Amino acid sequence: MRFREVLLVIVLLLAGVAVYQAQTGKWDLHFGWEDGVFGLGNEYGFEESRTIEAPLPAALEITNSHGWVEVRGADAESVQLTFKKRVWRKDEAAAREIADKLHYKLDRSPDRLTLSTNRDEFTRRNFETGFVLTVPRRMTVKITNSYGAVRIEAVKEANVRNLHGEVFASGIDGPCRLESSYETIEARNLKAGCEAVNKHASVTLSEVTGDVRVEAPYGHVRIEDAGGKAEVTGGHATVELRRVQGPVSIESSYEDVSLSETGAARVRARHATVEASDIRGDLDVQTTYEPVTARNVAGNFEVFGNNVRVTADGVGGREISVTTTNEDVELSGFTAGLKVSVRHGNITLRPNALGSPMDVRGEYSTIDFFWPAGAAAPLEAQSRGGTVSWGLPGKPSLEKSNGTSVLKAFVENAGRPGVTLSTTYGDIRIEEKSGKI
Repeated sequence: MRFREVLLVIVLLLAGVAVYQAQTGKWDLHFGWEDGVFGLGNEYGFEESRTIEAPLPAALEITNSHGWVEVRGADAESVQLTFKKRVWRKDEAAAREIADKLHYKLDRSPDRLTLSTNRDEFTRRNFETGFVLTVPRRMTVKITNSYGAVRIEAVKEANVRNLHGEVFASGIDGPCRLESSYETIEARNLKAGCEAVNKHASVTLSEVTGDVRVEAPYGHVRIEDAGGKAEVTGGHATVELRRVQGPVSIESSYEDVSLSETGAARVRARHATVEASDIRGDLDVQTTYEPVTARNVAGNFEVFGNNVRVTADGVGGREISVTTTNEDVELSGFTAGLKVSVRHGNITLRPNALGSPMDVRGEYSTIDFFWPAGAAAPLEAQSRGGTVSWGLPGKPSLEKSNGTSVLKAFVENAGRPGVTLSTTYGDIRIEEKSGKI
């Protein structure tokens, strides 16, 4: 890289830092000298407090910018307000002059209290403002903030939009909606449902009584101990769900999806690994180029994908359907009806019992079928360009080979659901599975 190109990169990085500091209020790029280079002075803090007496409306709305907001519910009928100011100036006298002119606005109507600041009246804004409030627990609170943290606890309802700051919520009795970007969202002990939107950072929700909906295109989504259903639109986010009572629906790509102890699950992903265990219902997965692993699925199991390795153990439902290419499929511990279609991948099957129809088809695939000891179900196995080998006690009913190998067994049980194995240019091996049926 040439020297001029390196210099240009350095200048752009410095410019980006300067713009960020200006946006956050810590730098004021007025190019004056009275407050130091670029207006970056010393930090000074000021605050004022008041009590807003009853009777109070049911709702509180706070609009702040370049600062922070903290709201806590309490067993009280008044509002305790502390308004904090951080000012960057060369000396305290200059900072106090700004602080004396900087104040909050309070509007009161029958249905809501509204708090804001007079920030827009300043041409130079190298300061931050913070609201710290204790409010009655019965209040519905709406907060709009930027470039600072928002914390809200123990109120009736919460609606927070804080695009450039982190959000924390807990102890919310009713509906809760949280929105951020570039900073984390964390919420716990929510007694109703929750909706969270975060475009470029993580979302963590725990102990949610109701339904959960999360939109987080980038970052990490973690949901634990939810009492309702969960819906996650991940985009390019890692998704992790634990102990969700209701059904779950996930859309994501390029990052891992992990489920444990959830209701029925539907996953739509691309280039994403999917791991699921202890699912109390159906598991329906579509993904590409990454493996799917499942364990202890109470309902049906379905996987559709390209270049997807599928491994499952302990499917308790009535149907299993797997379609994939270029990767292996291994299924164990099931009694379900089976439909498997694989191209350019091997198939290994270890059912616990035979009592439902099983249709397994491969192309350029080897099939290993471990037959439950003592089971008798009609079997037809066929391989074009490969062999069919029999490893069970006794002889099969039919065995022939003429370019296509064919084997039939237990034809006397023709009225029962049977097993059909078919492949091309691969072998079929039928061996006895040890253990109980």
